[in-house]
Amino acid sequence: MSKHPQQITTADTALDDDMKSRIIKYSITMAIRTLCFVAAYLMFRADLTVLMWICVAGAVLLPYPAVIFANAGRERTTNDDSALLDNAPMPELPPATGETIAGETIAGESDDSAPDDGETSADPTRGDET
Repeated sequence: MSKHPQQITTADTALDDDMKSRIIKYSITMAIRTLCFVAAYLMFRADLTVLMWICVAGAVLLPYPAVIFANAGRERTTNDDSALLDNAPMPELPPATGETIAGETIAGESDDSAPDDGETSADPTRGDET
């Protein structure tokens, strides 16, 4: 068997690897079922009726768990321990300071081109002009 490399992500295994694993599980279970049929025939020929019926029961009942085991896979796990973030992100960004894209000054910054007569310019985003 090959050794798998250490995982550094929470991504699922590749679909091809998952399908290969499920096919192997199903094939092993069906091989055991086939052996139960052969053993049941041999027990019948040897007049061991109790063992024959046990083998027949195994041959009849094995397809159900074989299908269940083969179809079990690709479930998403919710493992919060493997999250890549150490801390939760901040709920909001701090207030911006400096100039905007349009060249306007924001929150307490002084601009040399702004009028010094004490008037404040209206904020075009607020919609209330004075």
